[in-house]
Amino acid sequence: MAVEFYYDPGDVLDAPENEGVERAMRQIRKAGSQYRIVDAGEMKREDAQSAYERLAVPPSVGRRYRVRRVFGTNKYTGGFFGKGVPALVVLANGRPQDVYPHEEEEDRTIVTINDYLDSLTRSAAGDRELATRMDALRAPLGNVGVTARELVDEGRYR
Repeated sequence: MAVEFYYDPGDVLDAPENEGVERAMRQIRKAGSQYRIVDAGEMKREDAQSAYERLAVPPSVGRRYRVRRVFGTNKYTGGFFGKGVPALVVLANGRPQDVYPHEEEEDRTIVTINDYLDSLTRSAAGDRELATRMDALRAPLGNVGVTARELVDEGRYR
């Protein structure tokens, strides 16, 4: 998994979906996965529009959420992509899998970058708890040379 973060430090709109941008940048650097931070302030409008169409639209169609009004307006879709609204794009094998923030179709709630980072933290804690329980269950079998936690950690890096 790789992450691209489109961000213009001099142009962040005062909106709930933009809260915690600095926290997001710290966590991206700390995560251990590949990341790239793109200064959207240096992008031309056409380049930002192209990045929006290439990186935000495909996952929104596949996962059935909205990004049009999050990153722009009905008339100017993608106009705020990285400029005004920081964008976190999750990539797998170079292809966009998810984009944050986005608007859920069912209830129209905005899923922010912080929501995504919090879900990763909860998921990692759950993985550690599961590995600990698996180690306890494996104990009666005897020594197999590796703990469940080591297997879980090894799986994350492959």
